[in-house]
Amino acid sequence: MSAVASSFVRPSTRPDEIHRLLTDVERYNPSNTVLLEDYLARQCANPDPQSNHDLMANLALLKLYQFNPEMVDTDVIRRILAKALISAIPGDFNLCLYLLSDEICSDPSITKLLALRESLERAQFAKFWRDMYGTLEEEDEDASVVDGIAGFDNGLRRLILAEITATYQTIPAPSVQEMVNLDEEAVVRLARENGWTVREGVISLPLKTENEAKALVINENVGFEQLTKMLSAANDV
Repeated sequence: MSAVASSFVRPSTRPDEIHRLLTDVERYNPSNTVLLEDYLARQCANPDPQSNHDLMANLALLKLYQFNPEMVDTDVIRRILAKALISAIPGDFNLCLYLLSDEICSDPSITKLLALRESLERAQFAKFWRDMYGTLEEEDEDASVVDGIAGFDNGLRRLILAEITATYQTIPAPSVQEMVNLDEEAVVRLARENGWTVREGVISLPLKTENEAKALVINENVGFEQLTKMLSAANDV
């Protein structure tokens, strides 16, 4: 199953009422907005990263906002994007972004999430953590763009651990601490849970297809006619 297709598989936590709504001809009836907003609130309250993200429902809500601009709630959009940011399915964030207007994307909270997405894509994990909990110039100076998203940190760590596993054979433990934003003791515990070895400040990871070094062999096929031209040119030098 492709990554895009798996994004639209019905989550086990999707209520029958919401499933009927999403598969009904009345899917984009404005009266469904409140139901989808309430369902998003339930997703955000669920800390389980395996079942707390229903992309299909959230895209339907964004589409309703697109059809009915007077109903737009920027805070709801912020939470949808924050959920998509830590989705294990690549592309979920962009699918949500395609349904947003330039005006919405210029909101400070949305702009912040776009910057965080860029840091995540560049594997600048330490920068991501530093910037994520920065304050916004709003009335609530302690507001964070991931407020109200249960399990966000652990969901993000899950993505980062997957990148580490696919990239490194060995890595200094302090580097992992920065990447996952945990102290030394927590990183050692995390390493053991994942079957990694920690010795003298260095973490060793099991070899896998993704992180195993491979020799690069380049074969060049040179035809006889090309070879004679090359030899002739060399003789003329």
